[in-house]
Amino acid sequence: MKKIRKYVALIGCLMVFAALALGSGSDTSVDNSKAGGISDKTNEEKDNTVMVGGSFENNGLKCTVTDADTDFTDYEDKYGMYTPGDGNKYVKADFTFENTGKSDVYVSVSDFDCYADNASCEQRFMSQVCDFMGDDLSTGRQASFSVIFEVPVGAESIDLEYTANIWTGDKVIIKLQ
Repeated sequence: MKKIRKYVALIGCLMVFAALALGSGSDTSVDNSKAGGISDKTNEEKDNTVMVGGSFENNGLKCTVTDADTDFTDYEDKYGMYTPGDGNKYVKADFTFENTGKSDVYVSVSDFDCYADNASCEQRFMSQVCDFMGDDLSTGRQASFSVIFEVPVGAESIDLEYTANIWTGDKVIIKLQ
C-alpha cells in the first residue's frame, strides 16, 4: 500500500510540474506599431506575426527586428565559400534581444527557422557578418545579432519562425517578404 501511495504522489507531482511548465497559453505579446505593412494581415496573423521594425516580448525577453535584407550581398567571398547555390540568394535579418526579466535568459541564432514559400531553408553562418552564436543574457543586458538563410531567388514569401517557448511550441513569425 505504501508503494502505491508513493507512485500516486510521484505521478501527482509530475502532473503539477507539467502543468506549470506548459502554462495555460501563449505569454507572447507582439508590437508592430513601429513597423509598416500589417494592414493586410488577419487578426490571427497579427497576434504572432512581427514585421521589420516591430518587436515581441515573451517571458522577460524582448526582441526587436531592427532590419532585414532580402537580397543580402554585402559580404566578402574571395574563396567562393559563401556563394549561394544555383537559383538561390541570401536573406539577412538583424535582431536586438533585451532581458527584461528577473533571471538569465539564453538567446541563440539556432532559435530561428526560415521558410520561403512554406519550404524550409538552410541557415548560413558567415563569421565576418555575424560572430554571435548564442549567450546567456543577464537581467537588463542586450545582445544584437544577425541570422542569414539561403532561399530561392523567386520566393514570394519569406518568413522566419522564432521558437518563443520550447515547452508549449509557441512560435513568433517574422515576416521578411
